Amino acid sequence: MRAVLLTLAALAALGLTGAVAVVWFGLYNVSAVTGHLPGVSWVLHTTFRNSVWLRAPSEETVPELDDKDLIALGAGHYATACVPCHGTPGAPASATMQAMVPVPPHIDEAVAHWEPNELFWIVENGVKMTGMPAWPVGGRDDEIWAVVAYLVSVQEEAAPELAGEDEPEEYCASCHGAVGGQVPRLDILDAEYLEEQLQAYLSGKRPSGIMAQAVTSVPEERLAELARHFAETADEAGDEDVADAELASKGEALAREGTRDVPTCLACHGEREDGERKGPVLDGQRRGFMEVQLTLWRDGVLEHDPLMRAATRDLSDAEIAALAAYFADR
Repeated sequence: MRAVLLTLAALAALGLTGAVAVVWFGLYNVSAVTGHLPGVSWVLHTTFRNSVWLRAPSEETVPELDDKDLIALGAGHYATACVPCHGTPGAPASATMQAMVPVPPHIDEAVAHWEPNELFWIVENGVKMTGMPAWPVGGRDDEIWAVVAYLVSVQEEAAPELAGEDEPEEYCASCHGAVGGQVPRLDILDAEYLEEQLQAYLSGKRPSGIMAQAVTSVPEERLAELARHFAETADEAGDEDVADAELASKGEALAREGTRDVPTCLACHGEREDGERKGPVLDGQRRGFMEVQLTLWRDGVLEHDPLMRAATRDLSDAEIAALAAYFADR
């Protein structure tokens, strides 16, 4: 028995020595030209598929993904963040894509055999040893589902045409002014506030995977100019259907409530006698955007303003919907 143990220990030592030698002396060829050894690609891909299947969220968590605004938002992000590796629907893969190891699947192939909940997990977590990154920030399921909505539209051969990005104004306008839903109206906000938010996205102070990608795709010195442009440009995405009066009335009651420690919503977001406001304008803002933002504040994803965090901490989903309905209809 002792001889067996000594033999196993010796083999383990030899194996460890060999592994160290491979790493230390660079004996393993990492060239992408040589590719993987036979069988390695199959092992990695099989492990990948089974890992996603095991860890993907329940299918019950999948929201409605056929909303055109949600799909358009996901398409706008895909156009800059994903196209370089996965290409565009119906177009051939670039030579650079085909030279990568492993080769990133073309979008038509990438979405072909996955369920929405599995696509969500892949976009959220990324994939080791493939170059597929995780979502840049945590807690933004709303943004990830937008990308998944676009990927599902590709599956169903109903994907919208991807917008170009020749100029910063055109790139930003592919969402702002063209897409409703959870994309905010900018024309009701002043340029100073918009520039402040762009800088917050750039620094990571305000977490958003979509806006982080967008704001790093334009020169920083153009941010003030972009803020002025969108503050002065009418939003053409169209108006939403106004929520029922009863819901808006409940939202008004909530907006006028306050405590000794937390002032009313209107104290900051309502117009004062001098015409000024402490917080950004919410009157006429989109319900979808406000519902998402209030939820992010309540859940602690957004926390850069302690007063907003305190004001939203105890809100229920129903109260958030009511507040969004009220301000959207003001």
